[in-house]
Amino acid sequence: MENGTKDGDDRLASKMKPQWHWFVTVVIAMRAVWFVGGLNELHFQSKHFTETTGIHWDRSTIWLVTAGFALSFAVPLSLFLIRKVPTWVPPLAELVISGGMYLFYSKSVGGGFDFYNVPILTLGFISIRWSAVWSGIAGVVFMPVLAGWIWGFSLSSVGDEIFNLAVLFGIGFCFQRLVDSYQKINGMYGIIQEQNQTLELYSKQIEKLTLAEERNRLSRDLHDTVGHTFTTTIMGMDAVYYLIDLSPEEAKKSLRELLQVTRGGLDEVRRHIHQIAPEKDEQSLAAALGQIGSEFALHTGTAVEFDVIGAEYAVSEQVRWAFIRCLQESLTNAKKHGAATRVGVELSFGRSSVKLRIADNGRGTSELVRGFGLQAMHDRMANLNGTLEVESNPDRGTIVVCEVPVVKVGQLEWKREGA
Repeated sequence: MENGTKDGDDRLASKMKPQWHWFVTVVIAMRAVWFVGGLNELHFQSKHFTETTGIHWDRSTIWLVTAGFALSFAVPLSLFLIRKVPTWVPPLAELVISGGMYLFYSKSVGGGFDFYNVPILTLGFISIRWSAVWSGIAGVVFMPVLAGWIWGFSLSSVGDEIFNLAVLFGIGFCFQRLVDSYQKINGMYGIIQEQNQTLELYSKQIEKLTLAEERNRLSRDLHDTVGHTFTTTIMGMDAVYYLIDLSPEEAKKSLRELLQVTRGGLDEVRRHIHQIAPEKDEQSLAAALGQIGSEFALHTGTAVEFDVIGAEYAVSEQVRWAFIRCLQESLTNAKKHGAATRVGVELSFGRSSVKLRIADNGRGTSELVRGFGLQAMHDRMANLNGTLEVESNPDRGTIVVCEVPVVKVGQLEWKREGA
């Protein structure tokens, strides 16, 4: 049972290995430079090693050390990049191969730190979770102490070696934690995007169901109201048709009753229509847009600057809601697609038009695709005889401008009464 649990932990840990990241490329490149430099010293300075250490570096010794260099370069990183390998295997391989080479170099070359500095940094980078504890103790403390005991180094030199190796191991481990945190954030961001897409799908489905249910309710109510009113009116008109010659007074009385029934039916239809119309918000356009920007900044951490140019005046509800939807869609796109950190919103009241300008500092794009959101914004502006302009450039952000002709509340009410 314990073995099964341990195997499960190893499999779980192997899944936690960092995926490919640019710093992995840096480590590999650094290790490659170290490998080439080591081979250069082996093959071109072997005579110097023989003179300084008293050990004869013949061809077989050089090729044996070259094989150790190659194994130290290739094996630990290769095991680290294979995700199915348990996380304790790569640091163990680094300790066995590079540690053995370090012990050899400590005596033969007169100091193993020049060889061991890059492997110990790599060891810190490939040590994940609990493996960093034992690999750090073994690589940073045990190896220098063992080398000092074997070759008779002083305690001060061993202490200096331990300090230097600890710094390099810590640097490698810190980079590994940074890479791991970065990839966890990316993973959570991907999950959030998937959940956001799912929520958007659910929202659209709920909206469709709500609209269908509202249509059915309205159709039933209108069917009952209009059907009852027209049926009553038609039957009454038939009766009046026959009474108008026989009893004009009775016919007039019936017409008055029919007129009341018809007016009552018209009032009932108006009540149903008013029920589906949105309630009028007492907030001004500037106040509503400012509140939307403030709430967006609070929940997303995006800096939103809102300015009003010109003296504000009341506009129609259609214009008000069109600008609200325009701002909501623009803010969403700036954060979702452009990863913007700052958005500037400018509402301008002119003599002949009202203009809303939204500019962000996001990524921008050279190929702007008009999706569902932009198309909906364009349709809203077109319905109000307005215009929508979108300008986007890579690394320069996106600018959205919505502009509609002035339709003041007084003018709109006058048109409705005239109609």
